[in-house]
Amino acid sequence: MRNIRKFLALCAAVLFSLAALRSPLPVRADSPVTAQEQVAAINVGWNLGNTLDSYGTWLTDVNPESVETCWGNPVTTRQMIASVREAGFNTIRIPVTWAHFTDSNGNVDPSWMARVKQVVDWSLEEGLYVILNVHHDTGEHGSDKVCWIIADTGTYASVNQRFANLWTNIANEFKDYDNRLMFEGYNEMLDMNNSWNAPTAGQGAYDAVNSFAQLFVDTVRATGGNNETRNLIVNTYVASADPDVLNHFVLPNDTVSGHLICEIHAYTPWNFCSHDGDASYTAFDSNCQSQIDNLMSSLSNFSNSTGVPVIIGEFGVENQNNDSDREAYIEYYMQKATQNGIRCIWWDNGQLDYGGYGILDRNTLSWNEPLTNALIDNAPSGTAAEAAAPEVEETEETSASTTEQAQVETQETVQTQEQIAQQEEPAAGTAPSGTEEQGDLQNINANKNSFILLLIVGIIAVLAVYSGLFLLGRRNGRKQ
Repeated sequence: MRNIRKFLALCAAVLFSLAALRSPLPVRADSPVTAQEQVAAINVGWNLGNTLDSYGTWLTDVNPESVETCWGNPVTTRQMIASVREAGFNTIRIPVTWAHFTDSNGNVDPSWMARVKQVVDWSLEEGLYVILNVHHDTGEHGSDKVCWIIADTGTYASVNQRFANLWTNIANEFKDYDNRLMFEGYNEMLDMNNSWNAPTAGQGAYDAVNSFAQLFVDTVRATGGNNETRNLIVNTYVASADPDVLNHFVLPNDTVSGHLICEIHAYTPWNFCSHDGDASYTAFDSNCQSQIDNLMSSLSNFSNSTGVPVIIGEFGVENQNNDSDREAYIEYYMQKATQNGIRCIWWDNGQLDYGGYGILDRNTLSWNEPLTNALIDNAPSGTAAEAAAPEVEETEETSASTTEQAQVETQETVQTQEQIAQQEEPAAGTAPSGTEEQGDLQNINANKNSFILLLIVGIIAVLAVYSGLFLLGRRNGRKQ
């Protein structure tokens, strides 16, 4: 009887373990990952463009939904984010314009912060690396623009506190998020003359960009939590790869070593990538190849000289009814970037027809497969993502969310929010519940299935041993 009781107790323990596996516990991913490891873990990324970064000075009813959709894209849904992961991307860049929802001191409206947080949460729950930025608060200014962050020393002196307060708001909201979330301080910062490629305003423009970069790093680090070692992204002047721009970039001082990334944007060559450049230049040729070669070589040298990894946060080629040439361009671009250790993030503005960069139909969730396959098939294999994964610590602690979900009026999003609200929020510093570490869902599921199989084999073995012992005990009892 004593042996039988032990056997039943053992079976109960095994069954409890199996039951736990049916509802995976949240995992922690808080161990610092260096910038080099983080970039190596990226295969290729996708931009949620012209969405949370949209703005409209003509809007009469400024609310999260009206701003998010004012440039013609639908409200972002969880299914849309899942589609990005299912297509093969392991990184999403979420451009955000904050101007409509901040006061003069840089404090963020809670409704907008909640909406941004919701999209970030969905992305992390889908197992993606996430880049969150400050977008059209920089860029072209004047006219109907909302830009207030300008590459100008006088402007810096007048808005630096507002910029710091904005990033304090953002950083505090996400300070306990794990290392898969990266912050990008600003997008494409232009001088007072709205000069592209390189400033015409002189050294003052470079000084301002470098000052904003330093202030961004100092501000985020001061908020503590996981922000003390979070990988932070700083851009060059207008995110340009112009040689003069690269030469004037100053890497910020940091309180920790090895946690900064530099970002540039490269629609190279512009006269092929944009119909605004040359509407007749639609064939991918040796000139395109040569300019891509020069770009990647220059960025590799820049990365080596600064000692930080470089990512191309935006690249793409517009639809000019030349998809076969776009496909050839993507293949060559991705191959050369990969050879030089550079990771790329496709700019998708949601526009699929002529003049657009869109490869995902956000209404039907269907992809332009030739272009998407060219991105995925020529990206790094992603094996580095496993090597860069931090240690995982299981925890059963969860806490109810203290942040209200963004109130989005469309029925589809409201239904999605209600589903999310019914789930438990992760504890501080914990990856969202059900998140597969480092975005590799298939590997995690395979490991889980292997473990379950081993447990089943173990149960069978235990049953066999105890059955043998039981029968042996009965036979010995009959002999006595």
